[in-house]
Amino acid sequence: MSSGEATPSSSAVSARADSGITPFRREIHGCRAGRIATLLLLFCCLIAVLCGVASADEGEYIPVWKLGANGPVSSVAVTHDGSAIVASAGSVVYLLDQQGDVLWQSAVGSRVNGVGISPEGSRVGVAADKLYLYSRDGDLIWAEKTGYIYRSVDISSNGAYIAAGCDNGAVCIFDRNQKQLWDYDMGTDSYALAISENGRRIAIGCDNHGVYLLNSREGESWSYGTGKLVRGIDLTPDGRFVAAGSGDRCVYFSTGEGEHLWKYPVGDAIFSTALTNEGRRIFAAAGRTVHVLDRTGAEVQKIGFGGRAESVAVTPDGSFLVVGGGEGDRSIHLFTNDPDLVEAWNPPEGVVNETEPSGNTTPSMTVPPAPEDASADTAAEVSAGGREEVPITSRVLGWVENIISLLFEPQDDFLA
Repeated sequence: MSSGEATPSSSAVSARADSGITPFRREIHGCRAGRIATLLLLFCCLIAVLCGVASADEGEYIPVWKLGANGPVSSVAVTHDGSAIVASAGSVVYLLDQQGDVLWQSAVGSRVNGVGISPEGSRVGVAADKLYLYSRDGDLIWAEKTGYIYRSVDISSNGAYIAAGCDNGAVCIFDRNQKQLWDYDMGTDSYALAISENGRRIAIGCDNHGVYLLNSREGESWSYGTGKLVRGIDLTPDGRFVAAGSGDRCVYFSTGEGEHLWKYPVGDAIFSTALTNEGRRIFAAAGRTVHVLDRTGAEVQKIGFGGRAESVAVTPDGSFLVVGGGEGDRSIHLFTNDPDLVEAWNPPEGVVNETEPSGNTTPSMTVPPAPEDASADTAAEVSAGGREEVPITSRVLGWVENIISLLFEPQDDFLA
């Protein structure tokens, strides 16, 4: 596929590919009544907090286990039931179970830029020099090669659709048998991508500072600009809500229909985002912190790390949170909001080895020294919970900031 071309199955969007950059197609806006209703909701939540109705500790995430890696954990993904976790460090992909045991690992031909797993866990996707598709057992099913690098990947239920973004500006959809069903020329690199459970909606974060939503085989539904590169993106499984994280240090929350609900500043550029069903919890990995927000845009928890929080994934019901640590941490972390689960498991001790195996293997666990750049404070901070309670006053300020942010739209002069 060449830049600016669309396959015959994407003829509905070929006009955009031919014309290059065109004016913003659909402004993200909310009607006055919707805004008033949202403001009233926020004020009600504010009053509830001030009256002590809301519990400050409800649903806080606590650590279950931590598994060290010999490199920054650049990407993580988790099945809907939390039974399997896929993670990447360097050029190696790992599949872990819920107890933190490594089921298999496999090296690919270059640095892994993104990983994905189907909701039930039957297929694992890897975006690197090629697009790789593995079975849950670690068998390589196929590898799609182009002249470009794949930057992102996500998979719909039962591996029916595999969506991937290339550094030539294309977003492609393949079926489980490697047949390319559709491609769309974004005109810019896509750094993050998420697909709905049924494969009909795809959310994309791009190098041109844009957040996009595509309808499968139809093309672009809407887009808006953030002012900086967008690395974090996620969709609820039903595609009803979109969370985006930008280099402008803000989290953006929108409906799947394109209504911008709020944005929230976190203080650092955001590398990854995740969200639960109905957008009840939104997660943003920024700096050395994972910020946990509720659907009104109020920050309810901060999870601190001794190094950079580089990637994040969560189960739709919010029971399990997976975090990949970058420089200064280099670990895979599992958190839960159910304290009873912590006592039921013995956390694994050791690291996963980034050295390239001769093939798909089931590695034994070893306990080498911690990475040289990982400080002693890292383990202490996470083992103690890595939790930082957000004071009631901070929550109030967060709601006030979001009430103010409702008065502002994303960039209305954004061109997509």
